[in-house]
Amino acid sequence: MPSKILCDTNFLLIPLRFGVDVFNETDDAINDITEFYVSTRVIDEIKLLKKTAKPSFEKELLFALKMAELCTVIEDNSTGLVDDSLIDLAIEHDLIIGTSDSELRQKARAYGVKVVYLRQRRYLVLDG
Repeated sequence: MPSKILCDTNFLLIPLRFGVDVFNETDDAINDITEFYVSTRVIDEIKLLKKTAKPSFEKELLFALKMAELCTVIEDNSTGLVDDSLIDLAIEHDLIIGTSDSELRQKARAYGVKVVYLRQRRYLVLDG
């Protein structure tokens, strides 16, 4: 059974910002075949950011939405912080969180959730 990665917004931006293909590199970082998921909350967050973004960041957010289209969407009707909802989904569905957000990484690890993240702007590693 493949490993399941739940992507946050900045994980979807890694290919554009750092030239690392998260969809291929994650298999190596985890030593397993991977499937990618994105929550409706993350998609909504990207769309909300896009409304007030400067043109250069808006292009990045459009890229993130394109990347999200390559993922399976998980319906998330929770309220509160998006990061907290990602942790809840990861626990509920046995998912690994894909992020570059150090605060989210620390929170996830405190709950025993595995995280895959970009190290040294060059490669992905699994924490946990």
